[in-house]
Amino acid sequence: MRKIWILSMFLFLYGCTQQPVERASLPEDNFLVIAHRGASAYVTAHTLAAYELAIQMGAPYIEIDLQMTKDGKLVALHDSVLTINDAQRAVADVTLNEIQQYSPVNESPQSVYASPGANDLRIVDLPEILLNLGDNINYYIELKSPNFYPGIEEELLKLLEEHQLINGEGTNPRVIIQSFDEDSLRKVFAMEPSIPLVKLYKLKKDENISKKELKKLMQYASGVGVNVEAVTREMIESLQSTDLHVHPYTINDEETMRHLKKLGVNGFSTDRPDVGMRVKNE
Repeated sequence: MRKIWILSMFLFLYGCTQQPVERASLPEDNFLVIAHRGASAYVTAHTLAAYELAIQMGAPYIEIDLQMTKDGKLVALHDSVLTINDAQRAVADVTLNEIQQYSPVNESPQSVYASPGANDLRIVDLPEILLNLGDNINYYIELKSPNFYPGIEEELLKLLEEHQLINGEGTNPRVIIQSFDEDSLRKVFAMEPSIPLVKLYKLKKDENISKKELKKLMQYASGVGVNVEAVTREMIESLQSTDLHVHPYTINDEETMRHLKKLGVNGFSTDRPDVGMRVKNE
């Protein structure tokens, strides 16, 4: 009985001495520009051409939405349901080969930035993106509806490891992961705490993040992404006081960018990374 008591006390004291895992650091950039789905104001979103154009415009990060196909491939897509051969199909129910029969709608206007590559509307998977872009850019990846895709976190981390994008050298993290799904982010944090995580929110105007929610965020998140309509100076100060960066989405007009810069946000996503970089450098 005494041995059991001693063992119990040892385990208790050992648990008390364990330090919580530190949250990874986000870039110490005073106004980080994140190219939302690439330079998607000018070229069809989530195509290699959109990502390459964002790189040319000087964006330090490209944002990639990830879904997972039936055969376990991670594809760059915003929507979880597509029209393939005149039928509505969930991404989770089709293979990569089947999904490549789908052509994304080109919603981007023609512009001086249009190039022959912009006509390539293929859906691309993450390995192709990483193979083509490599070290030319950093990646800001969103896990879309991860509850639909068991194992998506493990598959993503495996690919990032294969491409040597985890624990790389340099001042900026090569990869940032964001999601609306807290459980998915916590799962990533448990497996690979070296990757900065951003929790996404869709809030009403003047709605704030509660103190209870802040305490939870401090356990795993490095930042918060929130719709720009809800951003206030009070929110920014509250989040930054707990070492959480603030990255509003999605801002495309210069005046709003300048306003956010004055408010002191840490970064923002935009379909127009050229405009974002110009405002940043003013």
